[in-house]
Amino acid sequence: MELNKLTLAVLAATSMTLVGCGGGSSSSSDDETGDDIVTPDPLAVYTDTAWSLGADELVGLTYPQNATNGDMVALKRSTGSDDSISHTLMVAPAATKEFVAVEGVALEKDYYRDVLALPVSGTVEGEEIDTVLIATCGYDEASAIEGGEAIDGGEGGGASAQLVAIEEETQTPASLEIYLAGTDISASLDINDETKSNFFLVDCHSLGGLSASDLSDEETPAYEIDFFITGKDSTGEVAVFKASLIYDYENNEVTESDFTVLDADAGIIVTAVEEDPEDDFLVAMTVEDNTYLLSALESAGIELNNDGNPFTSDTENGVVILDLVYSGESLLAVSADAGLAGADFNGGEYVLLSGGDFTRCVDQLAVNGTTVWCHDSTDEGKLIEFTAPTVPQSDVVEETPEESPVRAVSPAASSYKASKEEAEQIKAELEGAGAEVEVK
Repeated sequence: MELNKLTLAVLAATSMTLVGCGGGSSSSSDDETGDDIVTPDPLAVYTDTAWSLGADELVGLTYPQNATNGDMVALKRSTGSDDSISHTLMVAPAATKEFVAVEGVALEKDYYRDVLALPVSGTVEGEEIDTVLIATCGYDEASAIEGGEAIDGGEGGGASAQLVAIEEETQTPASLEIYLAGTDISASLDINDETKSNFFLVDCHSLGGLSASDLSDEETPAYEIDFFITGKDSTGEVAVFKASLIYDYENNEVTESDFTVLDADAGIIVTAVEEDPEDDFLVAMTVEDNTYLLSALESAGIELNNDGNPFTSDTENGVVILDLVYSGESLLAVSADAGLAGADFNGGEYVLLSGGDFTRCVDQLAVNGTTVWCHDSTDEGKLIEFTAPTVPQSDVVEETPEESPVRAVSPAASSYKASKEEAEQIKAELEGAGAEVEVK
């Protein structure tokens, strides 16, 4: 079995709650012959031909990890004339590039956001199939990034007052929903930390950082599948959860399935999440007029810091980054504002990239090696395909041995460490939003 190619038995494990989706594939008429079947020419770009301008929104996009000629996976949110909201899980084969709804999938939660996918090969009812295993997150109430209740502690009471109010409400855990495209097999798991009583995610802001590793070197015939989930938790704070599955492919069973909270904080909006190749996770965060990238939900975890919106000239308001992806060493980001931002880790800030069609990027990103796709802001319902640009990094300044032991630092990093005023400003902003901050 190849790495990242899970057999279908991953969904038949006793540790998962199986649900039947129903539905079936259509069949051709008995009178139809091969000569009557017309194969349309493939589309030039990935396209949702059923897209409704002004009513539809792309809230999830991914390319199956390590797939070859895999199906592009997308999640569409539609608002009806009566303000009703529905969601459609879609796939687009590489051969046609046309998005079609995944048959038999009924997304019954009020809200869904983001998707992850793995290529799957195996046998179902005696038939060999190559398909894709899709995960998405569903929840009952609009999140802060969708115009729902802000995570700001409420009026005059701070985080503790908000917590009392939340405890008086009945909350439903957000669910991780898993679908095997082309079959009626699915699974649903509540996103809760079983080590902490009644602690779970209420909504989802982002899924990211998918990884699948073979444990055979440890004499264990299994894959470890990990990814991160961000959202508001049951205490009213935002949290980063790690989802982990251990799949024993020799015995065809999932031996572990758990969700563990990695970090949480109040009064901030944590949105997109991605895996940090050198650590655990990276998350995008917005606090009033600042846009951050964090490796931990505290001031010590600040990797990038922009005054205002890096996608526009607005210096008064930070931006909600909706998606993050890594392509090689380049970390790319998109928001509801058109453009593509990259992480200048040396300079300590997001930089707006130019010189390609990616200047029209909006909403969501997908990546396969150096190939990247995004939603086209000027032609909605279509994707832009481009080669990942190199994110320019600020020059590194090296001090001479006579001045001090040789060390490499960026101008921005040096200024940040040396400036007490800047540290106190960031501390004040975070504390004003409800966080507890210690300046070191």
